[in-house]
Amino acid sequence: MISSRISIPRWIVGGLFASLAVSFSVAQAQDKPRSLVPPLGQSTNTQQTETAPASNPTLTPPSQKKVIEGTRIDGSVVVQSLGGLDPASIGTLTSASGGLGPDMWDGTAPERVITLLQNLPVSSASPEMQRLFRRLLLTAAVIPQGTENPTDLIRLRLEKLVEAGLVTDATELVSRMPASGMTPALDRIAVELLLLQGQNDQACRAVEGQQEASIDGFWAKADIFCNLVAGNMARAELGLNLLDETAGDDTLFFALFDRVAGGATPLPETDQELTPLHFAMMRLSRVSPSLSSIENAGHAFLWALAMDEAANVDDRYVAAYESLTMGSVAPELLRRLINQGAFRDNADERTELAQIAMLYREAVGTDADLEKARLVGEIWAAGERDGSYFTASRLSFPLLTNLTPAEYGDKFELDALRLSLLSKAETETTNWERAVRRGALRGNFEERDAARRQIARADAYMIISGTTGIAKWNAANFDVAVFNHGEDAAQSENVGMYLGILELFGEPVPDKLWSDALALGQVPRFGLSNQVIEKNLDRAADAGLVGETIALSLAALGEEGPGLASTETLVSVLTALQKIGLTEEARQLALEAAITRNL
Repeated sequence: MISSRISIPRWIVGGLFASLAVSFSVAQAQDKPRSLVPPLGQSTNTQQTETAPASNPTLTPPSQKKVIEGTRIDGSVVVQSLGGLDPASIGTLTSASGGLGPDMWDGTAPERVITLLQNLPVSSASPEMQRLFRRLLLTAAVIPQGTENPTDLIRLRLEKLVEAGLVTDATELVSRMPASGMTPALDRIAVELLLLQGQNDQACRAVEGQQEASIDGFWAKADIFCNLVAGNMARAELGLNLLDETAGDDTLFFALFDRVAGGATPLPETDQELTPLHFAMMRLSRVSPSLSSIENAGHAFLWALAMDEAANVDDRYVAAYESLTMGSVAPELLRRLINQGAFRDNADERTELAQIAMLYREAVGTDADLEKARLVGEIWAAGERDGSYFTASRLSFPLLTNLTPAEYGDKFELDALRLSLLSKAETETTNWERAVRRGALRGNFEERDAARRQIARADAYMIISGTTGIAKWNAANFDVAVFNHGEDAAQSENVGMYLGILELFGEPVPDKLWSDALALGQVPRFGLSNQVIEKNLDRAADAGLVGETIALSLAALGEEGPGLASTETLVSVLTALQKIGLTEEARQLALEAAITRNL
């Protein structure tokens, strides 16, 4: 069973959004965007997560809003009502760049949008869920009239992005806010995002002049930090002496101040929550936070550690691996850290992630295809043991593309095929499909029979993905017993999942096959499911409510993803997505489920 290794609590986002009670008056159309770093409409110079191509139905924008998607400044998006700029509608993705359409919330009540986003899971188990999650939160879309406080919605979107470690995306989103739309709470978010990125000077320009009081003394402490950055020790010490009593609970801040000032105060051993300001103070004082404290703080801090050029390369590698699992960094960062020596000198480290780094380095260093295939297979196996099979495959995919398809063993060839499908690599998929089929021509009778069963499984992956190849669905020749190959008794449900997916995507499945599947003996398989979510999902999909359907689909699959959802829930989600025109995304989720369950 393949599942996520990361177990960071769902609602932990460091101290990033404490005390976010906000008020807002709607910004006027003539307001100029607030200047933050990165500048409005420009991308930051950091790794971006990959975005799946959009597959959207044609929709008509709601009549009460006028939506403009354009390039006012490179890549910027303006969502404008007739009376002014609605901050709740601001986004960074248009329909042409992977967005879900400006009217994706048409027909959904504003308070329901907030409820849906509050219940949006952050999943490390499904790359396709991560793409849908990102597109949902970043799409520029009109919010139906009646939003009491538009900044509540933009704040919630930012919270979710940071919870998933999508720091760059959150920074770009908040940078699109007009100056008149910014509140102290959103100003704080913008500053903390810059601190996580090590952009101290830009953060301090935003801190300058802030007089807003906060329960935890954030702005006063940020001013102290900025004086330390500028070398104004006297002003920093004065600010420290003027901190009110509530800030006195922040023992970590005081200890880090002493470190920056040249002292040697030990850091307190408490369960105090790490904040972006603490993280920036640690960088300034050259104190290395423990990897465990970073993991506990949340995915945004893991991203920040992965991007920190001055941090320990082993810690950066672990943080980058976990960030890749969340889809917040590109695999090139991980490969670069391995090349820089991650776990090169720690041969005694026997963790799966350390082994993956060492195996990858060995595979890069060999020119022998057979040895390279062996090492790549070991990387996949280590990822599977660690619950990060998809992440290990993304890391190692360039190694696979450099291999000439040959006889590397049935398991390797099937893995190579399904991972090529997952990566949407057409050439590699074609080559590995042929390699699997050649297996039926070699060996004795038993070996050829086993190879034919592998071919049937390979065909299933091809058909589920919708990829054009040799595989074709043929109900007359289908043998349900082929998919009853696992040691787990509940593996027999896999044939039901496959038949259900086939029917969903329009393939004929005779009643006899359902009867044959029952004759195998069906043990109920434990799977995650929620009747309330699924009822609402069915209704949203029938009504063509795009944003609502996607949000409920993600909620139905949950943090554990499509592989651990019940078969009924999986089929419900795939059906709903197909109804709103996201067939390609539905097929990708079905493929992930099939791979995770080892169809």
